Amino acid sequence: MQPANTQEFLQAAAKSEQEHIATEISNAQIKVVSATFDRSVAYTNLMLVGGYAGFFGLWQLTKQFLSKQQALWAALLVLVSLVSFILFEVIKMIVISRSVHQQAAILRSPETRRDPQLLIQRLNEFEQIQQLSSARFMRIWAATVAVALGSALVGAGVLGYAFVCGLLK
Repeated sequence: MQPANTQEFLQAAAKSEQEHIATEISNAQIKVVSATFDRSVAYTNLMLVGGYAGFFGLWQLTKQFLSKQQALWAALLVLVSLVSFILFEVIKMIVISRSVHQQAAILRSPETRRDPQLLIQRLNEFEQIQQLSSARFMRIWAATVAVALGSALVGAGVLGYAFVCGLLK
């Protein structure tokens, strides 16, 4: 009888340790994902505000030298840039949010919190799916950067042209 009780005690202790390890892994992953998301949002907001603030600052300096046609073209080009960038950011927010929720579901699942091997297996499966999704997302990102940056640069070029023309008068 004694070995059976000792065996049961050891199994219960091992199971408890596995649950503890799975919980620690889950908590660490949640912290990493949250910090990454927060930094990503902060960086995006900084770039958005800085780039477009610079454009509108230049617009203020050059508006007296802009013809109606130049003003309309500059506004249209920046509108295209803003809309494409904002739409991409909204899509990115949805994709990241969905990904975070899927990963959180894995990390909070009672089965994975009790079994470190199952947790690692599910996280690996999740990572493989994310890698495929990321490859598709990168193509969307490249197209968005081309449209947003191209139209913003041409719009800034219109303002720069008006600025140079104003200096030469």
